[in-house]
Amino acid sequence: MQYRIARQFPDEIFEQSEAVNVSLYVPTNWDPTETEGDKILFSNMIRQIEKQLSELIDKNTKNDMVDTLKTIKDDRTLWNQRLEGFGIFMNKNDCVIYIMLNPVNEIALVGQRFHTKPLFKDMQGLDEYQVLAIDRQSFTLYEGNRTGFRQIIQAEDEPRTIQDFLGDEYTESYLAQGSYGGTGAKAMFHGHKSKKDEVDKDIVRYLKQADKYIYDHYSKVSEKPLILFALPEYHHVFKQHSKNVYLLNDGIKKSPHELKINDLKKEAWHIIEPRYQEKIETLTNRYDKAYQQDLAHDKLPLIAKAAITGRVDTLIVEAFRQVPGRIDENNGMLIPKNQQNTKFDDALDDLIDIVYQNGGRVVVIPETSMPTDTGACAIYRF
Repeated sequence: MQYRIARQFPDEIFEQSEAVNVSLYVPTNWDPTETEGDKILFSNMIRQIEKQLSELIDKNTKNDMVDTLKTIKDDRTLWNQRLEGFGIFMNKNDCVIYIMLNPVNEIALVGQRFHTKPLFKDMQGLDEYQVLAIDRQSFTLYEGNRTGFRQIIQAEDEPRTIQDFLGDEYTESYLAQGSYGGTGAKAMFHGHKSKKDEVDKDIVRYLKQADKYIYDHYSKVSEKPLILFALPEYHHVFKQHSKNVYLLNDGIKKSPHELKINDLKKEAWHIIEPRYQEKIETLTNRYDKAYQQDLAHDKLPLIAKAAITGRVDTLIVEAFRQVPGRIDENNGMLIPKNQQNTKFDDALDDLIDIVYQNGGRVVVIPETSMPTDTGACAIYRF
């Protein structure tokens, strides 16, 4: 079975209907000397998955899925780019890997649904943002949230340098080519315009094309606010020509070569934190107002019944909270987990999936920011 690195959220695997789904959250260390220890942990998790699968599917399918996980364990390229950990989601036909922004707890589960809460927290939080570090030669993209931060690894065939965007027009755009000394003589170049003027024009063209590419392939997909990280003189030019509606007015006006990644994370969060707090306050105020109008609730059975009829507009879930059990999609009833059943079932996972499938929004926030103490609350459409 082939596997792939997820480039966006949600991935198509979450739309597939399979009876057996594997969810793995693999914590890793930043220190590359700890990689072998991380792989030993992953091997133990694979054995846990193999045991669970043995009770649910045929031997050949189980072996295929386990072999895929072992291939992932031996993928050096993948492990070289890990930061806080991996989220791996697999069924009998497909496998996708998310590189996590936030530290993850070790989880190895098989169930009728994927265990998605940590992933929603990582990918759909109110604190998500991206950083574009750009200079006259190339750009690098980062993404982060309240606790996590990482470089976005671009595909090898993606453009990221001025040469990639301008091609042959770059470096020779300010020159006229002529040949002297007869046939076979070495070509010579004569400048007809100021090199500085033309190079400046090249940079403007490069910034405009990079802006369009980043919007089309990243910002429009993620809908995350974008922070520009560049020398002060680049900010005015970039923002003057940018068409990216997610680009923030505030930016980091320093050379991309000045800051280490931890310092960059701190500077970016300094820009994002007030916006994050404002979003949390807006969301909780919206919930309080809706609750007073009988258009919101924090009791899981009532939320579940509203979710299956498509009434939930926004589901707010507490990070790391688990409610053992399942939700019956026919009537919204909460079914307590059967301790004899080896399959993992979390009612909040079911609820997240039902709301998402019915077009609702899901937001995972810290316990300290929750407007209720039940682990979840919902704002209804009507």
